[in-house]
Amino acid sequence: MGSGFVHEATLTLNDLECRLERMSRQAGNLKQYNGWTLRRIRTSKSGDSFYSAKRPGTSRKVYLGNGKHPDVVNVKRLRYAKESVKILQGNIRLLKLLIDRYVDTDYASINKRLPATYRTELTHSSVNSYRANLPIEALRWIEKMEKEKAKYPPYKPEQLKHPALDGTMMRSKSEVIIANILLLAGIPFVYEVPVFINGNMVLPDFRIMSLIDLKTEILIEHQGMIFDDDYADKFIRSLKLYLNSDWIPNKNLFFTFDDAKERINTDQVTDILRAHIFSDL
Repeated sequence: MGSGFVHEATLTLNDLECRLERMSRQAGNLKQYNGWTLRRIRTSKSGDSFYSAKRPGTSRKVYLGNGKHPDVVNVKRLRYAKESVKILQGNIRLLKLLIDRYVDTDYASINKRLPATYRTELTHSSVNSYRANLPIEALRWIEKMEKEKAKYPPYKPEQLKHPALDGTMMRSKSEVIIANILLLAGIPFVYEVPVFINGNMVLPDFRIMSLIDLKTEILIEHQGMIFDDDYADKFIRSLKLYLNSDWIPNKNLFFTFDDAKERINTDQVTDILRAHIFSDL
C-alpha cells in the first residue's frame, strides 16, 4: 500500500469520515424536524420565497413565512444533512473497497502474485548483487560505518522483528520498505549507525551515501507512530538534538512519516533520494 495513489485515497477517506460524523451529528440535532415537508407557496416580486409545512401525523399545512424563518431554515438543513450522509456513506464504501482491493503495480507486488514457478526471487538477483555493483568508494564507506556501528550493542534488539530483503532486521514494516527501495536501487546505506551530539547518542534509521558525488551523506529518520503522544515527544526531543548538530533538516537530514493508518507513502522516500542521492532513481 505504498502507492501515492492509495495514500491520497486514504487521506480522502479520512476527510470523508470526518465530514460524515459532522453531518450525522447535524442531522441528529435536527431530529425534531424529521418527517416535515416544505412547500413553496409563492414568490414575491423581490424574489423572496414563502413556505408552508406539513408535520408528520397531520394533513394540515402550517404557514411558516419566508426563507429566513427558523423552521424553514432547519427543515432545509436537515434535508441537506441527510442527503450528505447518504452520499458520503456511498463514497466511503467505494473508497474502502478501492483501498482494500488495490494492488500496487511495482515489481515486487506483482511478482508476489505470480505462481511460484514464474516468480523471480529478488534475494537471488538484485539484492545478492547489491554490493557487487557498488563503487569501491561506497563499499569502503559501508565497511567504515559498519565498524562504527559494531562498537555499540544494538538498542532494544527484541524490537528488531522485520527482515529487509538482505536479511537486515528492522523495527517496522515501513523501515523495511525504505530499506528495500535502497537495496533494489543499489544505493549504499547502513541501518542505525550511532550519531553523537553533545554527548548524546542518536540512532538515525538510515545513513546513506550519495551516488552523485560518492561523498555526501544524508540521514533519513522514519517516524512510524507520530500520532502517538509519547512517540511524538520522543521525536521532538531527537529533533532538538539534531538542531544542535551539523545535521540540518531538509539539507542532509530528512524525515518520513506514516499516515494515521500506519502506512508510508513511498513518494516521500524517492523524492529525497532523487534530489540528493541518485538522480536516475
